[in-house]
Amino acid sequence: MPEEIKRYPVLHPLLKKYVKFFWELHIEHAQLNHKIIPQRNINLRFNLSETPHYAFMNGKNNLLDAAYFSGLHDHFKNTSLILNGKVDVLGICFLPDGFFPFLNIPVSEFKNQLLGASEIGFKIADKISERLKEALDVYARLEIIENELVLLLCNGNKTPENFRQIFNVLKQSDNALQISEFCRRNNIGIRKLERMYNKYVGLSASTYGTLNRFHNSINRLLYSDYSKLSDLAYDNSYFDQMHFIKEFRRFTGNTPKSFVNQTGSILQIGKLT
Repeated sequence: MPEEIKRYPVLHPLLKKYVKFFWELHIEHAQLNHKIIPQRNINLRFNLSETPHYAFMNGKNNLLDAAYFSGLHDHFKNTSLILNGKVDVLGICFLPDGFFPFLNIPVSEFKNQLLGASEIGFKIADKISERLKEALDVYARLEIIENELVLLLCNGNKTPENFRQIFNVLKQSDNALQISEFCRRNNIGIRKLERMYNKYVGLSASTYGTLNRFHNSINRLLYSDYSKLSDLAYDNSYFDQMHFIKEFRRFTGNTPKSFVNQTGSILQIGKLT
């Protein structure tokens, strides 16, 4: 299934600070039930087919809007994306601190949720969806999206450069002591740092570091040859194998072995982070 997803680069220079890449997924006859696991960044998805998209959560199927996204999650919620029929999806993969400028809403407000764009007042997404359906090809679609995003960016708030510098330094940190030491050395209050993280990223600094480490390890698990989980754990700075398994359960609801055998997550379809 990974070959079904195609990536496209960001062309407009203003967008490159906020959008990582665009992607599309085409499947003629899909019967997909994909487990959603916490991601490091937000993906806005446009459903361009007549096939309805459902999210299975809290014991029932919930119909999703034509444009929808999942906020950052700090734990596994046993939610699945249900797609049955022709699939035509165009997605925007934002950088971890790149979603805020387009809405000017603290990203933490979307935490642990799966939302339709119209639910949060992002009404322009519905208009974009209709234009995307009428476009002749993917390149025309990407031009539409880039033009609309640039207009939003020019009228919105930028992510402050001082925060981006802090984020780039701390994104590999999952240890509260490391973060505290960084704040002490750079004369930044912990509370101020957490307010910035919640506003621009959507999670606390320590939680984001833990999630980032999890994705680094899961990518190696899926795409490298590890015969021992202990080696994978140590290579990714876990205390030991049990620490790695505990954190893996937190984000997938499964052990590493069970997760790999199921092959039922968005990450395994297209590695969207």
